[in-house]
Amino acid sequence: MKNKKYEVIIIGAGPSGISCALNLLKEGIKDILIIDKSKFPRYKCCAGYITNKTKKAYEELGLNIKKCHYSLIKDFNILYKYKKRQTIDNKFLYTNKAIDRVELDYNFFKLAKKKKIKILEETKVSKHNINKNEIILSNNEKVTYNYLVFADGTTGYGSKYQTIKKKNIALQLIIEEETKEKIDIHFGITKKGYGWVSSCNGYTNIGLTDVYNKDTNYNKIFKEFLDKLNIKADIKKLTGAFTPIGIGKPIINDNIYFVGDALGACDPLTLSGLRYGLKSGEVCAKSIKQNNKKIYIKYAKSLKRKFKIMELLQNIFYLKVILYTVFNIGCKFFSKLISFVFNNFFVNKK
Repeated sequence: MKNKKYEVIIIGAGPSGISCALNLLKEGIKDILIIDKSKFPRYKCCAGYITNKTKKAYEELGLNIKKCHYSLIKDFNILYKYKKRQTIDNKFLYTNKAIDRVELDYNFFKLAKKKKIKILEETKVSKHNINKNEIILSNNEKVTYNYLVFADGTTGYGSKYQTIKKKNIALQLIIEEETKEKIDIHFGITKKGYGWVSSCNGYTNIGLTDVYNKDTNYNKIFKEFLDKLNIKADIKKLTGAFTPIGIGKPIINDNIYFVGDALGACDPLTLSGLRYGLKSGEVCAKSIKQNNKKIYIKYAKSLKRKFKIMELLQNIFYLKVILYTVFNIGCKFFSKLISFVFNNFFVNKK
């Protein structure tokens, strides 16, 4: 059995994993291996929206967002119980022409390859000896590390070491449809989430999200959503994913880090995770370079505090009386304030 040692092994070639690798290169660490179970380009259940801050974060790492065909869709509508309540002049929320994350992730992946970072595709972790810093891969290769970074999401191999229990569920369906470019956000579809219908470049992305409840029939809710919208689509093509609620363990064994969704770096209110994934990869790289875990622990604690507040806001916002007040009174009399909050807090916040 082959045995190769690396300074840093990263499990997962998504945004947080690639960000970590690129930032490690900036720090002068080149002995890196990334392992991913998929073959790129690969599909990811995500509407692919990026905020202005996320756009800038990608560009700082060397990714030209224009090559990923991202642009603003000005027609941004908020609906409550299928009735339009407000149209917002969207200034900072970008979407890809296919309204998914395939092209974005693939171009980020290719950027890492161009930087000579070694990536093993279609490779899984079969075994992990946490005491020997040793991994057995699905191709029967043995690799060892000084540092290990789990960037493999909420259900990857690293999740067995995590403590995150609560999660959001997201479901989406993409169909080819020539229609007006727009983004419709629907509230009142799920108990603690929202639905969306986004159209761009001949594609329409229909999706919904909710705080996951194992007793809820989400396929049924999605079918009812389609019926109300009078959209004919094959629900068998429905895809889903989980996003975490709450920050888990940032580090174990002093040399094993968790970034992105594997850490829990996703805003529970908006489901914004890309920017936090990129940032967690950056801080992780800095912590590894300086061999100082306190740097990353401090960052994880700051996220934990922020997300606790966002989770509290989520619980308040989705109270029926608050929803009624916001959409029946707020959107009518305070539409400019709502537009300002959307553009400057949700999609352009620091």
